[in-house]
Amino acid sequence: MRLVTSTIAAFTLASAVGVFAQDQAPAPQQPPAAEQKPKSTLTGCVVQAKTTDGGTVYVLSKAEGGTATMYVLAGPAESDFSANVNKKVEVSGPVQEPPPSADKDSAPDPKVVRPPAIVAESVKVVAESCT
Repeated sequence: MRLVTSTIAAFTLASAVGVFAQDQAPAPQQPPAAEQKPKSTLTGCVVQAKTTDGGTVYVLSKAEGGTATMYVLAGPAESDFSANVNKKVEVSGPVQEPPPSADKDSAPDPKVVRPPAIVAESVKVVAESCT
């Protein structure tokens, strides 16, 4: 009799643990609504610039529609940037503020510009030249 009771108790406990584990499955990771960046649509001229470490970056200059006049172009549409240098484009996507300077003890270098970036989700040419 003790064996039957122990077996039933063990089976019940195992079933409860299995059901509990299924109920506690983690929800898919999505950032809270407050952390999701609103999308912006900016218009400006695509120019190619050099970074302080010698790399190349594409910039939206003479930008309209945002809080800055220059934005670093980022995102999967990099081939669109190089093909549209010196053209006026409309770019849509979330804007990211530049990271703070790594060296907090020294004064910022006035020759180094750190504009915000726009993560381009779409790029549309609105004029063949920037004039």
